[in-house]
Amino acid sequence: MKRPVFSFEAELLTDAPYDHAAARLRQEGPQAFNSLRPLATWGALEEGDGRLALCWNRRVAGAEEAGTLVLSPDPKGAHLRLEGRMKGWSAFLLFGLLRWRTDRLLDRFVEEL
Repeated sequence: MKRPVFSFEAELLTDAPYDHAAARLRQEGPQAFNSLRPLATWGALEEGDGRLALCWNRRVAGAEEAGTLVLSPDPKGAHLRLEGRMKGWSAFLLFGLLRWRTDRLLDRFVEEL
């Protein structure tokens, strides 16, 4: 039997220098940023193709929650992309909670840089 999947994405182009943001993530990790704490189960920082990616994956009340924060360079600064998804029948109730936790996450992350 198939399970429902809910997903979202958010993007932000900022004038914050990519090198500065990448260096802070490499040195301090996601736990150093208050804005990233709502998704406390961050995995290891992945580097490749000129970008950085942080992933999270966890189970919440029977639903599978997963997502990625991608930081890539742009001529104007740094390009941030947040993708998330929730899979499972309990996601009908929990997806709003995931969106609430990630609302304005990229804006708050840039403010902390």
